[in-house]
Parts: sequence; structure tokens; C-alpha cells
Amino acid sequence: MPTVSRCARASTIVASNESRVTVQQVAPLHKSIATSRPCPVCDHRKGEVLHAQKFVLPEDQKLTAGYNVVVCEVCGAAFADTTVRQRHYDELYAQQSRYAAGPAAHASDNDRDIARFRDMAAAVGRRVPDRSARIVDVGCANGQMLAALAQLGFSSLSGIDPSPACAQQAAAIPGVAAYAGSLTKMPEDVEPYDVVILSHVLEHVRDVKASLTYLKRFVTASALIYVEVPDASRYVDFAWSPFQDFNTEHINHFSLVSLGNLMRQCGVRPVQAAAKEILSAPGMPYPAIYCFAEVDAKVPATLEKDADLKERLLAYIRVSRELMDGIDARLTENVRNGASVIVWGTGELTAKLLVDTALRHANIVRFVDSNPINQGRVLRGIPIVAPSDLHSGDEIIVVASILHHEAIVRAVRALGLRNPVLRLTTGALESPSS
Repeated sequence: MPTVSRCARASTIVASNESRVTVQQVAPLHKSIATSRPCPVCDHRKGEVLHAQKFVLPEDQKLTAGYNVVVCEVCGAAFADTTVRQRHYDELYAQQSRYAAGPAAHASDNDRDIARFRDMAAAVGRRVPDRSARIVDVGCANGQMLAALAQLGFSSLSGIDPSPACAQQAAAIPGVAAYAGSLTKMPEDVEPYDVVILSHVLEHVRDVKASLTYLKRFVTASALIYVEVPDASRYVDFAWSPFQDFNTEHINHFSLVSLGNLMRQCGVRPVQAAAKEILSAPGMPYPAIYCFAEVDAKVPATLEKDADLKERLLAYIRVSRELMDGIDARLTENVRNGASVIVWGTGELTAKLLVDTALRHANIVRFVDSNPINQGRVLRGIPIVAPSDLHSGDEIIVVASILHHEAIVRAVRALGLRNPVLRLTTGALESPSS
């Protein structure tokens, strides 16, 4: 992993995506720059660069291979200064949603999701006593939140998701109407909603303020909005995997301060906001914040400077760099002398490992992913295959996930593969029988 001084040199990120090539400059760290996109909270266009994040992406991914993480000079909000337009994110979620294959592949993951949505539905239920209130879940995935609300007796439920496959799954839930769409493309022929749920949506949206302003066309005059997003001020306290929150999809990094600022800037008055934790994997909680807010044309559009987020993110960057250095050392020790490697997992961590660790020059012969949406795609010129396509051999299986490494090792063993296995959290090769 490069040191800070070497990272401080300006470089260029180039990503080839089908017929187009995106070139984005990566500025020196801690330099004040004119940003490519306005601050998602206050629209200011100057920020300080905290980190330059790079990726190696599948060949059909229409995103840049990196961006600067910056903090706004005016309000202190943090965001990815990406040049990717909103329509490209909409296309990504429509065509390659990780939820399109249905509920989580592992029973324990699905049980954890169900419990999380039940808790969230209960919180909404306490705020909304009228079970006939018209509720829409924007970014509903396969509809688990809507199912939890239906169990509480809510009878007028709608779901909207960019993925047609997800919308179809949500529509199969009794009493739920679901549509393919997004926060930037709502169905036009519906009655105004009384309640809007935006659960882990706003961190994905490039044009946040414009999208929330557009959303208000589809709600009642005093509609209630529930927003939940990752808590950037606590990334450092839950840093299980290096730079996991600086990924291709999360392009806005909110704190309670910046989320409140955003709501007021959009004519929505926060009425309750707090931090919470959700389980991203067994024993690995993840920080989040939530806010209940009411549409209110008279709310003052005040800004409170977030004085703490910058230092919290710098601490997170330091911890992430240490984690990445440790992973690089383990890979360097075990993946050498041209040893053949199978990389199991093609998610956000792999996209970084292929830039920042010994995997960059490793003899990778296969990429493997259990999600059908990724199978058949091409990464670094190598097709991504299903686990069932593997056969025992001498290739080292690198488990390219920290959050789900236990589930992947179980899958290796279930397939009867005799290959040596390397977890990123340990330094020794292990056989499936060990």
C-alpha cells in the first residue's frame, strides 16, 4: 500500500467501459479543489481531498475506476467526487442489482435481514398509527421491508426499485403494488403517498437534492419520510474490511449533522434522528443513522457546519490503510512464484485488492462468485464463474471477503474442493479438512 507521501502525487484514473472511456483526475491529498459535482448537501463546489480511491471493475461496469473522497469546505459533508452521471447509476441498479436473485443466499443472512426489517417496520409503525396510510418504499429491493409492514397490518403498500426483477418479487407479496423505477423516476399515475421510506438509498444518489425535491411531487402536504443511511462519523469504529465504505455505489457519506442539513435544505423538517447499528455479517455490526422527517414548506434551510466528520474519516482512512497493509503482507507471503490463484468473491473488496495488494500481479486463473448476477461477466480479462464450475486442484483459493469469509469457506468444503484456502484475516494456508 502506498504511503501518504506517495499517494499525494496527482495521478489519472482511466476506465474502459464498452465504447466509452472515462478519465478522472485524482488530486493530491489534503488539497482544496474545485469539485466535479456539487456538495450533495449545500451545492458548494470546493472541497478538501481526504483519500483517492481506485478500483478494478468488470469490463461492462459503466462507472469510473476511482474518485476523490472530499469534504465540503462550507458544510463539512463528505462525498465521492465522481464524474459518473445519475443515469449510469440508475442503469447499474436496474441491470445488476445484487438483490435481483432474491433473498440472501445464506439462511443466516436472510434471517438477519428479516430481523432488521421487522425492527425498522416497528419503528415506522410507532410513528404511523393509521394502518391505511399510503406507504411507499423507494429502493425496496425484493420487498422484505414491505412484507414486515404488511405483517403489522398496513394495507396500502407500494414498492419502487430500479431492478424489474426486484419489483416483480416485491409485487408477489400479498397486498403490495410494485413498480420498476427509482427516486429519479417515480410512477406518474399513483395517488400521493403519506409515508416514504428511503432505507439505504441516499448514499447511492448523485443528485440528492434534486431527487428529494422531485419526490415531493408524489407525497401529501405533510408526508412523513423515513431515511436511513450509513453513519460516516462511525466508520472507524466498525472497520472490519479496509475502505469498505469507499466503494463504487456509496458516493455520499452522511453524519447526523449533514443528514439534518440535507433534510432542511429540501424543505423537510427532521422530527427524530439517532444512531443505530445493524448486522452486516455475524458478529460484525455496521453503523447507521436514521431520521424521521415531515414535509414542511416553512422549515428554515439552515446549515450547521459538521466540525467532526473530517477527522473521523481521516481516522477511518488510517485504520483502513493498516488493514490493507496487513492483507497485502499475507497475500505477498502466500501468493508468490507464479502460484495459480482462484479468487472467490468479486465484490467491492476485490475491486480494491486488485489495485492495492499482491493480487495486482498474481497469476489469477479464475474468479468465482455465488451471485448469478455476476457470473459470466469479465474481470481483468478473466470470466467470473459459478462455484459449481470449480474442480479440486493445486490452485490457492483466496477468500476475497472479510464479512462473509466463513460462509465462503463452508461453501468450499461443501463442494469437496481439496484446494488450499487463504483467508485474508489469517496468514496460513488451510485445507478444507483442517
